[in-house]
This record gives sequence, C-alpha cells and structure tokens, in this order.
Amino acid sequence: MVSKDLSQDENIQEYKEPAATERTWRHWLVGPIGFLYISGYILAFTVFSQFIHMKTLTSQYLNVTILDNLSTCEVNKSSQQYKVQSDIQKKSAEWQILIPLAGNIIAIFSNLVLGAYTDRFGRKFLFYVSCLGSLFRTTMVAVFMHFDLNLIYYIIPYAIDGMTGSTSTMVQAAFIYSADITSSGKERTFGIVLIEIAFGLGSAFFGFGSGYVIEWTGYFWPSVMAAGAYLLSITIVFILPETFKDKPLQRKSKLQTVKDAIGLYTDPKNAGKRWIYIVSIIIFFVSTISNNGSFAIEPLYQLGSPFCWSPVQIGWYTALRMLGQQVIGMFSIKVLQRCFADTIIGIIGTVCSASAYAMEGLASTDLTLYLVNVVNIGGDMIIPVIRSIMSCLTPPDKQGAVFSTISSVSIICNVLSSVLANAIYSATFDLFSGAVFLVYAASNSICVLLVVLLAFGTRNSRRDGYSNIEHTVDAE
Repeated sequence: MVSKDLSQDENIQEYKEPAATERTWRHWLVGPIGFLYISGYILAFTVFSQFIHMKTLTSQYLNVTILDNLSTCEVNKSSQQYKVQSDIQKKSAEWQILIPLAGNIIAIFSNLVLGAYTDRFGRKFLFYVSCLGSLFRTTMVAVFMHFDLNLIYYIIPYAIDGMTGSTSTMVQAAFIYSADITSSGKERTFGIVLIEIAFGLGSAFFGFGSGYVIEWTGYFWPSVMAAGAYLLSITIVFILPETFKDKPLQRKSKLQTVKDAIGLYTDPKNAGKRWIYIVSIIIFFVSTISNNGSFAIEPLYQLGSPFCWSPVQIGWYTALRMLGQQVIGMFSIKVLQRCFADTIIGIIGTVCSASAYAMEGLASTDLTLYLVNVVNIGGDMIIPVIRSIMSCLTPPDKQGAVFSTISSVSIICNVLSSVLANAIYSATFDLFSGAVFLVYAASNSICVLLVVLLAFGTRNSRRDGYSNIEHTVDAE
C-alpha cells in the first residue's frame, strides 16, 4: 500500500511556478495587437464569405434578367427563382469548404511546430509570423478581387497563409504571452479572459462597420482595410517586450519541441494528470468545432430564405454576437468566479451554447435570430476556462507546448467545422436549412456531460493530493 502511494506521488509531479514576468504598460500592448489583428480577420472573413456568394452568382448566371430577379429574396420554394437561389447557396458553401481547406490542413502542422518553438526562440517571433502571413493572404485576395480572377486562384494565398499557422498562430501567441505575465490560478484565467475581450472588441468593431463598407465600396477596399489592420499590428509588435528568456531551452532539438507538446498527453510521467489534459482537449474540440462551424455558415444562412438579410444586417448580427460572447460573456466570468468554480462556469457556458444553437436552427423570424445572441452570451465561457486549466497544469517551460497543441486542435476544428458545416448545410438546405445548428446543439449537450466529468474528476484528484489545478478549480 505504501509503495503504491509512493508510486502515485512520483507520477503526479508537482512544480513550483516562478513569479510571473514583472509587468509594465508595454506588456499590455498584447491586447491592442490582438484587437487589431482580429479586427482585420473579421473584416476579411465577412467580406470574403459574401464575395464568394456574389462571385458564384455572377459566374453561374450571366443573364442580366436572372440577376435582376435574384436581387429580391424568394420564399416560395416551388418557384424557379427559389431553386436558383438554393443552387447558389449550395455552390457557395462548396467553395467555402475548398478555398480555406488547403491552408488549414497545412496550418495543423505548422501550429504544432511554431507554438512549441516559442519555448526556444521566445514569444515575439510568433506574433510576426502570424501577422505577416495574414497580411500576405489578405493583400493577395484584394489583388485577385481587383483583377476578377476565378475563385480557384484564391486557394494559393490561403495555402501560403497556412504555412505561417494562419489565425490560430496569433491566438496561441496572445495566450502564451498572457500566461507569461500572469500567475497560475484565477489571475491566469482572468488574463486569458482579457485577451478574449480584446478579440471580442475587435470582432465587434469591424463587425458593425463591415456591412456598410461593403455596400458603399464593394469588396476590394474592405480587404485593403483588413490588410492595413494587420500592418498596424506588426508595427506595435516591435515595441512589445519579450517575456521568455530562458536561454538553456534553446539547446532543445526541433524534434524535442514537438515531443514536449505530444508528451503532455502521452508521457507516463504525466500519469496523474494526462486524463485531465485529454478530457479538457476533447471539451475544447467539441466547443470550438461548433462555434467555428456556426460562424462559418451563418452569413449564408442569413442571406437565404426566410431571412434574406443584407450585408449591413449580417454585419450588425456578427458584431452583436461577438460583443455578447467575447466582451459581456468574458466579463461575466470574473463576476461568476466570486461564487462558482471555473468548471461550473464552463457548464453554464456549454448549456448556453446548446440552447442558443437549438434556437438558431428553429428560428423563422429576424427577432428570434437576434434573441439567439442574448441566449448565447455565455456560450464562449468554456474556452478560456479550458485554456486556463491546461495552462495551470503545465510548467512554465512548456507553456508554448501546451498552447501549440491547443492551437493545432483549433486548426483541426477550423478544417472540420468548415467542411462539416458547409456540407451539412448544402445537403439539408432543401429539407431544413437550420439542421446544421441542431447538430451543434446536440454536440454541445454532450459537451455539458464532459465538463461535469471534468468537474467531479478534478475534485477527486485534489483529494488525492494533486494541487496544480487547485487555484483554477476552487473548492466551493
């Protein structure tokens, strides 16, 4: 019995986390960098999604009379006009699968390597890589739009952007940096929440204006504006202090950096906490794939019957969603932490998501669709909770490794969510256009059960003497 207890103690290795990097005002520039970057991303994404719809329409139906008829939204499913609109929706969904796919597949591997490299070369280089890749992609997309090239050519800039890790590289860079300047526990959770808020404000800022810019200028100039946001973020990175200065880690081999990331889930020395990593990453996967998939398909869903929204309405909806989820919802975490453990907050968030997706799938009026954003205010709360739990489990010299795996899983979610969302939407559009959201409601219901498992499991681990997550999952 004694030997068994000793063995368990050996497997559950504790570490004493050193004090967080001393903070100055320059360290908090990570927030403005994230704000600018995500502003550019949201603007570019919204523009390109609607551009695909327009490009598909004009390339498939060159007849001016048909185009004039399609300027109004048809709700009669037996009419020829509705069938044409349905065909456009399906083909637009197929292009939204194909174009980002090459870049996302490449980004799965580049994120795993680049994120782990921050534990060798420091954090700032990851900001540069992400901003430069996105700047190149958006600039090339704007050039292709100007010359009215076929949609197949847009795969090239997306593939090159994938080599730099795409958007997930910036996301993981910001969270790694936040982990460096905060202490383990609720401060770490709140630091991650502040990054989420910066992302949310950036999403809302350009979400409100994107529809108006598209209506006033078309699709080219909004893409130029997105590139400008990336360029400005690169400029601010120059004055961002480096937070990782542990020189001995530079002697690690390239293979070791990847092993560090994978080893968190497989290394026998991690026996006491591997299951927490595994369950946490599954929760993150299920939540992210639903959130990304719904975000990817919503513009098409809203352009079609029975909503028939304009770019301005789509822009307002997107902005309200981001403002609710990533600003109000993230601030709510700090308030809820006064009464609840982080895992309980995660349960609340997943229940909100499941309810909101069910409501969105069954919506038939504009008002119902807007009310989805009210129900879904807490929908993103599970994401920073999971990031914080996994970060607090991990020693400081492997923060890059843990966030690189989270980022790689996020890229996998981007690939699968885009493919699955558009495929389900295309296949079920004639039968029931909201079916894809009901699928997300079901998957988030499963996620609720997984978070409950994590909540009970971590309480048992704490009674067994495991304390690394004690500050994150507080006793009630």
